Amino acid sequence: AVVSTQSTGKLLIGGAKGHIGTFDWQTGALGCEIHVRETIRDVVWLHNKDFFAVAQKKYTYIYDGSGTELHRLQNHINPVFLDYLPYHWLLVSAGVTGYLKYHDTSVGKLVVELKTRMGQPHSMAQNPWNAVMHLGHANGTVSMWSPSMKEPLVKMLCHHGPVTAIASDN
Repeated sequence: AVVSTQSTGKLLIGGAKGHIGTFDWQTGALGCEIHVRETIRDVVWLHNKDFFAVAQKKYTYIYDGSGTELHRLQNHINPVFLDYLPYHWLLVSAGVTGYLKYHDTSVGKLVVELKTRMGQPHSMAQNPWNAVMHLGHANGTVSMWSPSMKEPLVKMLCHHGPVTAIASDN
């Protein structure tokens, strides 16, 4: 997984074999480089680009800019996808078990845990205009979620096969 920022030009990369690295792509300066000896499924920058979250094999972990592990989020079991809602300070994860979880990074508490009832998602994206999370599923369904609702805002059949990628535009 590769994640970049528009404002600072920093890149965050995570390899399937456990390698994580951050660097400035304009100057080539290395921020940190660590090897966690565990499968990495997704990576995401948090609020100020000095912190990042990593979806590892069993849990989600939060690291600082030097690669020091700060938190292990034990409520986020077997995460597959991560995203961050910067205006709400919410870390969102979707896991193998089919749960969509919202974690408040300002106070460190799990806000809500939503059961999608559609199995493991195949893709996840956020709409940056309204912070609605879009999940793509194996049966061709796209569901849209908000942390304030227990059921999806919208559930629509978009394809005959699995939805493997989602993008959102205004």
